[in-house]
Amino acid sequence: MALAWRRNLNGHISQMTLLKRLFWLYFILLIFEGSLRKWVLPQFSAPLLLVRDPVAILIILEAYRTNKRPKRWSAVIALLTVLLLGLFMLQVIAGGNPVLFGLYGLRSYLLPFLLIFVMGENLNEGDLRRLGACTLWLLLPMTLLDVSQYLAPVGSDLNKGAYEGGSQIGYIGDHLRSSGTFSFAIGVVHFCTLAAAFIFYGLVREGFVKRWMLWASLFALILSIPTTGARSLLSQLAATIACVGLGATLGVSQFAKALRILVPVTVALFLVTQLPVFSDAMQSMIVRTTGANEVEGGSVESAIVQRTIGPALSAIEGAAATGNWLGIGMGSMSSAVHAGVAQTVWSDSETEREMLEFGPIWGGAFVLFKLFLAITLFGRALARAREHEPLALLLMPLVLSTLFFGTPEQPTVQGFLVIGMALCIAASKVSAQAPEQLLPLALQGQKRLYRRRVQRG
Repeated sequence: MALAWRRNLNGHISQMTLLKRLFWLYFILLIFEGSLRKWVLPQFSAPLLLVRDPVAILIILEAYRTNKRPKRWSAVIALLTVLLLGLFMLQVIAGGNPVLFGLYGLRSYLLPFLLIFVMGENLNEGDLRRLGACTLWLLLPMTLLDVSQYLAPVGSDLNKGAYEGGSQIGYIGDHLRSSGTFSFAIGVVHFCTLAAAFIFYGLVREGFVKRWMLWASLFALILSIPTTGARSLLSQLAATIACVGLGATLGVSQFAKALRILVPVTVALFLVTQLPVFSDAMQSMIVRTTGANEVEGGSVESAIVQRTIGPALSAIEGAAATGNWLGIGMGSMSSAVHAGVAQTVWSDSETEREMLEFGPIWGGAFVLFKLFLAITLFGRALARAREHEPLALLLMPLVLSTLFFGTPEQPTVQGFLVIGMALCIAASKVSAQAPEQLLPLALQGQKRLYRRRVQRG
């Protein structure tokens, strides 16, 4: 069986185009880049931050070389490129922004979107199925690693930081927040959100993956929640469940499919709660969440406002009040370009960062661009959900969280922004895959015979 699986895998790889192989290389590097930085090549931790950038550039070049450029998004790409390149030149010439800072800003704000459109237009239904199955397979050992990191001492090798002498973020008591194979816990948050989309999609879509894999993945997903200690993971999973509920309102058949999710979730939740490690980690998460909410206003609602709407409004007001219409320079607030500098400009809000770096006019235009993308993708995802294809809708929580609240200069966040939006674009397309590729072999033969008869008249 293992030999047959290996032959099947080798057959898929040998049939892949160079573009598809580069896609997979980007995805694998996203999952294991943190492992390279923490355990395998810690002496090259800083250069490994950019290990996926050459792959991203190769993907874009290969797409244009083979005439597989994203033609549907050509106007959007042209507008974004003109906007950011124009701002780059203005800030370097008139604003005195260092060229190095500006180039890093282009790397953070332009490169990922170019890659998103190329990947989204070239991934098909088969690619989505394989990427989904791979994600669920990876979730199982990832959860075991998460639990081991939660139980391991603070100074354990499992809890190494992404730089020499560093460690992971503190949790409660003697525990640290699990980071899995990623550099920091945020990677696990976005990975679990991606896995949740595929799990719920598989529960309503027959034949997506094996049923036992869905059950095992659902069990692993629930177990991994308290070990990360991240409220953002809870909010993103809640948003994914809300998307399931939204899909259920689109018709009687959609509602019936949504109900099929309840039983697996209930059973998996009951089984996971029997584990002592889950109970212990859940208590830690309750303590941390309660304390953090009190600091941010005393309730979940006020905490959400303070972490989302509040920073955005203050960013717009602050940028307008400075009177610096060109901004302080793209990339000038990135921690990477300030490495080794004692005084580093920093901001916890991505909107504030963009407003200060771009200036109020250009920053506002960039925010509107992202809002346009979000509305467009949500509309397409909703349309596909009405056609009984809810995967794009289930990916929207990952898309929105990375698009509006993620920091694109952070490599892991940028990677999940690319993967989430690219998969959403691919899933929102009407399937262009040839019907015979989806039919059994016997039916494929009958269809080819019918076509020959029609051609002969």
